[in-house]
Amino acid sequence: MSEQAIAARGMALDELLERGAQGKFELIDGELRAVSPSTLAHSILIRKLLFALSAAAAERWEVFSETTFIAPEQAASNWLTDSLVPDILIFDKAAFDALRADKTLAMTRPAALIPALVAEILSPADQQSDISRKVQRYLALGVRLIWIIDPQVEQVTVYRHGSKQASLLSAADMLTADDLLPGFALPLDQFFAL
Repeated sequence: MSEQAIAARGMALDELLERGAQGKFELIDGELRAVSPSTLAHSILIRKLLFALSAAAAERWEVFSETTFIAPEQAASNWLTDSLVPDILIFDKAAFDALRADKTLAMTRPAALIPALVAEILSPADQQSDISRKVQRYLALGVRLIWIIDPQVEQVTVYRHGSKQASLLSAADMLTADDLLPGFALPLDQFFAL
C-alpha cells in the first residue's frame, strides 16, 4: 500500500482492483491483511456449508463463497476502508439482482452490497485478534448474522446485529439462521465430520 494510503487508512477502489493480481487480501478498517491459504478441511467445510445454505435459500437469497464485498457508500466515494472476503455470505436476492443489472459494474467491481449473513471458518493460522476485528467490522457494516466456525474445537460462535452477547454452539447443537432462513437447521456433528 502506498504511504499516502497508509496515512489515510484505506485505499482507492482502483488500487484495490490492481492489487488483486498480487494475491488474496482483505482491507479491514483501513488496514491491508493477507488472506492465508486454505487447508483441505477448510475447503471441505466451506463446500458443505455452501451446499446446505444454497438448498435452504429458496427465492429470497443468493449464496456465495469467498466473494469480496464492499460497503455501497464506500464504492460511491471510490475510497475504501473495508474490502472483506468471508468464507460464506448471503445477499438479499432482490438487492443483488438490482446490483448485477449494471453489467459494467458487475464485471469490473466487487459487490457493493452488505450481506445478511457471513460465515468465517477458522484456519490454524488465524489470529483471534484479527477475527474479533472482522466481527466488529461486520457488525458495524450491518451484517445481521455472523458465524465464526472453529473446526479445531468443533464450535460455532454466533453474533447477531444489535445483540451484545454472542452464542456458543458445540458439535451437539443445530446451527440455525434465525429468521433469515426459517427451517434451516444444520446438525453440527454431521457438519464437522469430514
